[in-house]
Amino acid sequence: MTQTEPQLHNTAYLNSYWFDGTEPLTDDDMRARVQELKQYGIEYQLADIGILRSTKDSLNGTLPEEGYRHLARWMRITRETDPNQKIIPIVNDGNRYSWKNGRRVSNPNFGNSRYNTNLRAVADKLVNKGLPDANGTLYKADGIQLDIEGFLPNDRVLAATASYVRTVLPASAIYSIATPTDPAVWSDAYITEMAGIFNMLNPMMYDQMGWGSPVDSAQAYQQLWKATVVRYAHAIANSSGPETKLNPTMPAYERKVADDGTVYHDPSIENVANAAQGLELARQQLALDRATNPKINPNGVHGSGIFWWSAFIRPQPDPRTGYDGTSDRQAWMELWVRP
Repeated sequence: MTQTEPQLHNTAYLNSYWFDGTEPLTDDDMRARVQELKQYGIEYQLADIGILRSTKDSLNGTLPEEGYRHLARWMRITRETDPNQKIIPIVNDGNRYSWKNGRRVSNPNFGNSRYNTNLRAVADKLVNKGLPDANGTLYKADGIQLDIEGFLPNDRVLAATASYVRTVLPASAIYSIATPTDPAVWSDAYITEMAGIFNMLNPMMYDQMGWGSPVDSAQAYQQLWKATVVRYAHAIANSSGPETKLNPTMPAYERKVADDGTVYHDPSIENVANAAQGLELARQQLALDRATNPKINPNGVHGSGIFWWSAFIRPQPDPRTGYDGTSDRQAWMELWVRP
């Protein structure tokens, strides 16, 4: 497949420190960061604004306001600087299940009526009602992303919660979800179902190594990309929402080691260059597959993404971790955005 135009429908995962005030940013700092996103072909800002509460009381499913105290100002400056960029706050829940006696046990706080009502209110506030800046002007997000982890196989409670939240969002809103790669977790049929609920799916194509995983080389990682993107593209094409956007996410961050010593992310293997090559293999296959399934996106995917942006864009190596994003930035531009 030969690309004739730049790939510009891309996503970037933005650090929560930008929005909660942990990293103090002036208006000029924010403008510079929005321009930087534009420079690297980013259309969708996935803004991490905190973790949903998991409790047994009325706060279950609510989102602490301190996590997005500077989001309205960020939205104002984005609109002024590059109105083509879309702002999609991420709401996180890392308590979907716990381990008991070697088994995954569903969190009873997740997806109950209180949780769903409060999460729906969060979406309504961010997308429909808006957040006030210092002058009282309201700014509305372009959508919302759910990042609900860990994943349970073909999670019926998640599907029900997602459907309930969807009812408060206008058709024009981006409704996105971070998704797994393993077919044993989300089957093709379940992806098809979720593509009818959400209008953007973002497979998390990283942290795929270790514990017996076949991803142990550049070639294996590229093949994971090819297989996953092809699988998702077909599942979306077969859904009630075949226009749903597929934006798989590339890794750009330091080496990760678990408490037991297992390396589950090695940037010499899981990197932007290998991800982009695997994505191109998938697009070549999907170009052939369109002969029998014309609903497949003509480009194979809508775009791709970067996780984490703050590591990717850092101009110097990180003194804490040693990660240097230079090669990932170069590969992103040369192999994906403007090949």
